[in-house]
Amino acid sequence: MTDKYISKDGLNGLIASVKASGGRFVAPVLDTRQVVYKEVSSAEEIVDDYILPRNSYKEIAFPQTEILAKYELTRDGVTIDPVEIVARDTVVFGARPCEAASLASLNSVFTWDFIDETFTKRQEKVVVLSLGCVDADDECFCTTVNLSPASTEGSDVALYETENGYIVTPLTDKGTAFVSAHSDSFTDVAKGEEKKELVNPEKVEGVDLTKLGERLAKSPNYDNPEWAELTRKCCGCGACTYSCPTCHCFDIIDEGTAFEGERRKNWDACQFNHFTLHASGHNPRDTQYKRYRNRFMCKFHIYPTKFNSTGCVGCGRCIRVCPVRLDITDLMTAMSS
Repeated sequence: MTDKYISKDGLNGLIASVKASGGRFVAPVLDTRQVVYKEVSSAEEIVDDYILPRNSYKEIAFPQTEILAKYELTRDGVTIDPVEIVARDTVVFGARPCEAASLASLNSVFTWDFIDETFTKRQEKVVVLSLGCVDADDECFCTTVNLSPASTEGSDVALYETENGYIVTPLTDKGTAFVSAHSDSFTDVAKGEEKKELVNPEKVEGVDLTKLGERLAKSPNYDNPEWAELTRKCCGCGACTYSCPTCHCFDIIDEGTAFEGERRKNWDACQFNHFTLHASGHNPRDTQYKRYRNRFMCKFHIYPTKFNSTGCVGCGRCIRVCPVRLDITDLMTAMSS
């Protein structure tokens, strides 16, 4: 399919078309002075002056909390009723290329040795319309992890901003089908319609992903005192993991009483001190630097070894939300030497 065009005013037609077919349209909006992903009903709600929404849209396919089953203790025993997964057709508009790559990253985890249908059934219903970046800030480092504002990995449709709208490039079968299904909302690209120039964030000086991976793979470096020094500011709040688009840890617990309740799947974080706490009271990650070390190694050693790709997309969310300004790129630089 050739490139198409949609004006910013024409987005209302696309949103109406998606909603008329039973879907939902999720886009960046301004909410309590922060840009976040939320379902919208009109184009007027969408903001176009943003670097990156504060939250990750991974919560569409991987909710922060969800009910897996309900249980009840009766005279005849315990009854367990599984909860059916209800996946809605969802359009994510304006996702940055770094974050579009993250959903493919999560897919590797949730389909690795077990097909987690609580994720896959939702992901199958998501159409990602990524938007190339015309601006960046000091926390953006996608180019350092071999991505860029022009990357298309994980995206179904690539959008490129023009003066009054967007040039639309379908990338996948899902994306092509989406544009065809809502064809009345798109037009041919007019002569002279030019894409705005994409930004090109500078690579973080001193970071070498190959050297970084090789160093992390060597066992003696696991107990290097440098870890404690580099991460001594970390307070274990978990903000980095909860805002990260590729972090995927969760816990399954029963919430309720001894007689009835729900079995829930909740986000968890390797930065919490109870994350690896054993029933015996032993904790193999008994200090905070060991917990941060685990997160860092997951991103740049464990994940690449298992899936042949980085577990970090360089979005910079972890840097922006960290209350003590712990910068992951500082560790990347130090560990590349």
